[in-house]
Amino acid sequence: MTVVMATIQEAMAAAVAHHQAGRLGEAAALYHAVLDALPGHADAAHLLGVVHLQSGQPDRAVTLIRGAIQHNHRVADYHDNLGTALKALGKLEDAVAAHRQAVRLRPDFAQALYNLGNALEALGRLEEAATAFRQAAARRPGYARARFNLGNVLSALGRRVEADDAYRAALADDPTFVEAHANRGALLLALDRPREAAADLARALALRPDHAPALSNLAAARLALGDRDGAELAARHAVASRPDLADCLLRLGEVRQRADRLGAAADAYGAALAWNPALAEAHANLALVRQGQGLLDAAETGNRRALALDPTLADVRSNLAYLLLFRPGVTAAAVLEAHRDWDRVHGAPHRGRWVKPGKAGARKGPLTVAILSGDFRRHPAGLFAVRTVEALPGRDIRLLLYANQTESDDVTDRFRKAAAQWIPVAGLTDAEVASRIRHDRPDILIDLAGHNARGRPGVFARKPAPVQVAWSGYMATTGLAAMDALVADRHHVPDGMERFYCERVLRMPDAFIAYDPPGGEDELPLTPPPSLSGKPVTFGSFNILTKLNDGLLAAWAAILERVPDSRLLMKTKALSCPDTAALWRGRLAAAGIDPDRVTMVGATSSLDHMRWCASVDVALDPFPFSGSTTTLETLWMGVPVVTLPGETFSSRHSLAFLTVARVEGCIAADPADYVDRAVAWTADPQRLADLRRTLRTRMAAGPLCDGERLAAALTSELRTLMPAR
Repeated sequence: MTVVMATIQEAMAAAVAHHQAGRLGEAAALYHAVLDALPGHADAAHLLGVVHLQSGQPDRAVTLIRGAIQHNHRVADYHDNLGTALKALGKLEDAVAAHRQAVRLRPDFAQALYNLGNALEALGRLEEAATAFRQAAARRPGYARARFNLGNVLSALGRRVEADDAYRAALADDPTFVEAHANRGALLLALDRPREAAADLARALALRPDHAPALSNLAAARLALGDRDGAELAARHAVASRPDLADCLLRLGEVRQRADRLGAAADAYGAALAWNPALAEAHANLALVRQGQGLLDAAETGNRRALALDPTLADVRSNLAYLLLFRPGVTAAAVLEAHRDWDRVHGAPHRGRWVKPGKAGARKGPLTVAILSGDFRRHPAGLFAVRTVEALPGRDIRLLLYANQTESDDVTDRFRKAAAQWIPVAGLTDAEVASRIRHDRPDILIDLAGHNARGRPGVFARKPAPVQVAWSGYMATTGLAAMDALVADRHHVPDGMERFYCERVLRMPDAFIAYDPPGGEDELPLTPPPSLSGKPVTFGSFNILTKLNDGLLAAWAAILERVPDSRLLMKTKALSCPDTAALWRGRLAAAGIDPDRVTMVGATSSLDHMRWCASVDVALDPFPFSGSTTTLETLWMGVPVVTLPGETFSSRHSLAFLTVARVEGCIAADPADYVDRAVAWTADPQRLADLRRTLRTRMAAGPLCDGERLAAALTSELRTLMPAR
């Protein structure tokens, strides 16, 4: 096409019209014609470059736009579009320079600031990106996209409250902005605000019903709200919408896992790995399923694969250290080394900002003790601590309770009543929680979780308080150089074993906890041992499957062989899963235990669980990881628990509780003695009946349930940790 000088303006107008209408071929032809007639026409070169950019040819776009800039370097649009083309080519630093030049030429150029923010975000320079997006939004009222991207960057920076403000501003500009609703819902979910998250995600889905990430996050929100059926429905819809999106399969696996459908959860995680074998989260989640099924080797393998793919996964490294506690033959030295390994990787980087001892302790007045936990509720850690915590204010202790939870129950109410301040921290990052604790300046900070679920070792690694103490919720050393002390007793940590703990051991005079048993006499009446009612002798195991191993099964087989016609009851929530129950029937048969002699029961209410405890004559404690809550619950129902302690903290729970409760004849020296003691109890029905009748009263009146006594000892020990005032 030939264009004469008189018609260049008309040709450009026609080209721009085609361009704006999306007819890129026609526009390109006219731009070329103009350039043939006038090679130095900067606008034609620039806009032809934009056509190539829009057509997926950023390399040609860069050449043309740079040519336009050579003819006229003072047009901001040229530099801005050059930056966009350079970003498409992966030349991010050059793109940033081009966008900055556009902004220098036109300081009010909102689009260039927005594009600058995108290039900076791609470079990982998130603070600068946030500044650019914020400036873009300020220069163009109603710029929802800039506010949305600002929210994304702030969320990635962990500044989630500010991110929420940005998302809400974007939605105020454009209430139909689907991605803003979806991303705000995801943010609220991360902030542990599931009800609000569900509402925003529903708005996104009203606008786009097949939005897979929103469906996936809606499943998580419904799960957090206790709607398991709704969660399953949303997760299935997400997978149907995007069967190639591994995150949707991960969510489906999580929903099934929380419902104790472990086999189905494993299938979902396996499908995610089929799409993406390098998905660390899928390996980690599958490892948790295998752990729940009692498959320790598979769990360890999955955790190690996850860490190989992403060494920053602190939770996975915690799980690896925790898994070691279940291994037959485990030593206290090995446990210490595994937990120190966590600290070397995830704790060491924070040591330069520790709060130094003595600063908070110089304050006058009551001793301010902070406790961080996600288990201020009907949970083992909460039930171990609540009576003692209730007694601490009476001993000149001012309590700050940092609640890493959104659930609430009657036990939560008791904790809140004891607290001078109740501070919700669920959804805050470790850094945010540590910052809040530093601001509050407690004298001592206590941990109730360690490396367990809802544990925040990343907070304690930052040492936001001058003195830090581990208590109640974990079964080993934390391994943290930042942890000053560990609450224990002489049963869990005998003299001479201190060297296997990185913390100073604070020995309580009896047990290291004070148990708060559930139910009253009317709800949980004492019943005679079943064998005294003409039923077969029944042995029971109420512990998680992770604690069971071949050596333990061999001992059980020997016990059942020595007591003809006896039966075994296995009750734990993982047995709600048919696949898992079938797996264990096979393992029992391989160990020489006839599955027909075994009754398997899955999840029930807490009170029903304890009624099942009362349905056995003798409980069989696992080794090397002893029961803790399960032992106390079983003893509360008057049932003896035969145990085989080792040298690790986690192997000695039952030893401690049996000793403090003065129950004799249950603590074995080796596997053969374990078998003998279990059999001996069944040979003495009167001893079983006497224990059933008297043990609860003894426990209730003794140190195992005496929160006041433990509070006095704990307060005394805590004060020894403080510098002189």
